[in-house]
Amino acid sequence: MNFRNRIAAVLAAAAATWGATSAAWAAPPAQASEQKPTGKLTKPPRLLKFFQAPYPESERAKAAVALAISIGADGKVVDATVVDSGGPAFDEAAVLAARQFEFEPAEIDGVPAPVRIQYRYDFVLTEAAPSAAPKAADFGGVVRDRKTGKPLAGVTVGLDAETTKTDENGRFRFEAAEPGTHSVTLSAAEFTPVGTEETLVAGRKYDATYDVDVPTEQPSPEEKVDFEIIVVDTVLEKSIASTSVSAEQGSRVAGTGGDVIKVVENLPGVARSSVGSGALVVWGAGAADTRVYVDDVHIPLLYHEGGFRSVIHSDLVQNVELEPGGYGAAHGRGLGGLVTVGLKPLEADGYHGSVAVDAIDGAASVRGSIGDKIRFAGAVRRSHLDWVLARVSSQDVGDFVPIPKYWDSQLRLAWVPRDGESVEIGSLLSSDRISRSLVESDPADTKRESKATGFERIYVRYQRHLDDGGTVTVTPFVGFDQSRVSNQFGAVSAVLDDQATLYGLRASWSGHPTEALGLTAGIDSEVVTNSLQRTGSVTEPPREGDIRVFGQAPSDKVNADQWRTVIAGLAPFAEADLALAGGRVHVLPGARLEPSVVSTSRRTPTDGDQPAVGLMHEDTHLEPRVAVRWSATDRIRLRAAVGVYHQPPLAEDLSAVFGNPGLAPGKAVHYLAGVEFQLSKPVSVGLTSFYSGQSDLVTRSPLPSPVTAQALVGGGLGRAYGTQILLRHDLSGRFFGWLSYSILRSERTDGGTKDYRPFDFDQTHVFTALASYDLGAGFEVGSRFRYSTGYPRTPVLGAAYDARTDSYEPVFGAHNSSRIPAFYQIDARVSKRFSFGQHTELEVYLDVQNVSNHGNPEEIVYNFDYTKKSYITGLPVLPVIGGKLTW
Repeated sequence: MNFRNRIAAVLAAAAATWGATSAAWAAPPAQASEQKPTGKLTKPPRLLKFFQAPYPESERAKAAVALAISIGADGKVVDATVVDSGGPAFDEAAVLAARQFEFEPAEIDGVPAPVRIQYRYDFVLTEAAPSAAPKAADFGGVVRDRKTGKPLAGVTVGLDAETTKTDENGRFRFEAAEPGTHSVTLSAAEFTPVGTEETLVAGRKYDATYDVDVPTEQPSPEEKVDFEIIVVDTVLEKSIASTSVSAEQGSRVAGTGGDVIKVVENLPGVARSSVGSGALVVWGAGAADTRVYVDDVHIPLLYHEGGFRSVIHSDLVQNVELEPGGYGAAHGRGLGGLVTVGLKPLEADGYHGSVAVDAIDGAASVRGSIGDKIRFAGAVRRSHLDWVLARVSSQDVGDFVPIPKYWDSQLRLAWVPRDGESVEIGSLLSSDRISRSLVESDPADTKRESKATGFERIYVRYQRHLDDGGTVTVTPFVGFDQSRVSNQFGAVSAVLDDQATLYGLRASWSGHPTEALGLTAGIDSEVVTNSLQRTGSVTEPPREGDIRVFGQAPSDKVNADQWRTVIAGLAPFAEADLALAGGRVHVLPGARLEPSVVSTSRRTPTDGDQPAVGLMHEDTHLEPRVAVRWSATDRIRLRAAVGVYHQPPLAEDLSAVFGNPGLAPGKAVHYLAGVEFQLSKPVSVGLTSFYSGQSDLVTRSPLPSPVTAQALVGGGLGRAYGTQILLRHDLSGRFFGWLSYSILRSERTDGGTKDYRPFDFDQTHVFTALASYDLGAGFEVGSRFRYSTGYPRTPVLGAAYDARTDSYEPVFGAHNSSRIPAFYQIDARVSKRFSFGQHTELEVYLDVQNVSNHGNPEEIVYNFDYTKKSYITGLPVLPVIGGKLTW
């Protein structure tokens, strides 16, 4: 139904029937059933059924027809006549349509009665064909000067290929916009063209506000203009404690080298990982407990080993979002947080790309289209930091600081058969190699650790925006993961090799059955097969909770095992967003049913020629989750959530020799509550308190001689609790930045009567302050300061000489009762952009990490007899000079 026709019907009905006699007209004399009423109108008629008039084929213009409609006491239309003609063809179509209307009857003195109303029927040339369901969205809004609030006239607003201009009041409108995701551009002589995206739902009216920074002087080509968007609509909000950062802001943070995804390490709730580690520790959970998705594709890690770069090229990234806990039912299989990397939509807007190089790596990307329906994008990156350091340093830096070697690539190819529908085929590839050493004068005491990892993902993603405003997404994918960890201490070595194949499917539907209700339902399925080999010391590689120091000789008890596992899960899920109190209160209930199967090839170690006997067990868990969001005022929002989460055991822990084939899934319950204050348009402050209780965690068996096939047990407990604060100034004018502070406690116990101890990756205080400012003329400066408590470690009180091995064994104090000294570091960034035409730009930057050259301790090490303690420190001041050419 035409939106203006609905409004006209309601207003006309109310106006024409207001009053006792002025609204009710006398019926024609021939119809006794429509005698003029004499009482008081107590209820006007209300339109229940609208009939869309066909647009006359002979006409090519807009028109309006004023009708007089007689409505009987039963709500049926008795007659419709033309009062003000719009032309013969329009008159006939309007009368035929009006006679098929149905109304809720009017009431006079509380009794249904016949009345006559006036109705204005509008014909619009762009009107869609007759349909019972709306096919288009009504998208409009206003463009204003941010500083003065003055409407801007004559601004060209583009919705994909369609354009219009703002009127003298700064307003624009697209009355019949196709549902789906569209690119919106704003351009005028006063400012540089800018753009964003909007997702429109059929049958809805949108009123957007675009606040644009209009400089007092004509901007130079290098200068960028920022704008803010406010779209009034009902949306399905699922995250309660999430923090999302756009690609534009993320690429400008000092210390990240322009890597958009690296910004995650600066968000509240994230512990600082040590140099040489790409681990992501969120709210005190283990690195393997946080799930990472690129759109709907699960990947095993977010950063390359060493932590210098993420595994996805920034040119492909639209935004990155961190949910440290309390996330909705659409995701699971993790006890910790959730990171989602959103990729940019592929557009048919010509050929674009970039080439970038700095001291750490080199990268390139390209995107474009073949016709209007085939679109593509690709990117590749390779590290060369090891090559650079070898030429600028006289020492073998790799003997002191882990230097990674990595590469990654992404390829996307999409077919867009029509607006609102797309099929994309893509691949994500990544490879890493890293090693670290503790060199001693005696080669037999030198400790070396090397790690090689890689993954490949191939996926197909189908997405369609339905006519009723819903969205269907189906993403099947297949993946291959490789990991090899090797430790060498003198003659004792340990090797763990893991080859995995992953099959996944995520399918979902989301929509709005009513204005007050949003729904999402779908299936999340994964099947992972692993083939593993492990040889060497039973204590290598070490695991969380082991009492040891870096460089300590491993146990000389050695063994070997070779096993296969299958871990499968098929989880249907559903969640809703129920808007109450006029949309100020949102209740978000959800549930996830997770049946899972874990199968191993051996339930006991190899025994002579006896054939292997496998083990398979099934678990089914119902994971209820609910969140509440309340907009107490226009500036204050309160939120709370609780949810249950499970995670299957790791394949490497299912060894009958080194682990336990019968391990059960771990469990966590997240509780969180918070408040957000919108201090001004760009400035907000959010506070979130949380508690996460974990059970059935995998730990080493406390027995000196573990039961067969039970070297690991599942009785561990964990808890993490604390508060995080984020004071954020969104991109406004030329400035953005934030202050992030987390105070938390993460503890573990191996079960039984053992007391809780600090988690190996616990950091009590984590503080980050960063800012970026555009100086104009293409110059931009930024800085970042980070502080964090050091990781817990178990102190060494002395040593005992072992004549059997001719070595010293440390004597430890209380488990994790001391810490590595606190970390602090200042980073700075300065960049200059040069413009070469409308689309070509060169950015040259200097990103200096650790400006103060502070030697941050990263790990505690001891000499051979544990009489002297020292530290492995992070990188010294690291100036990274680079450039990026974009076209």
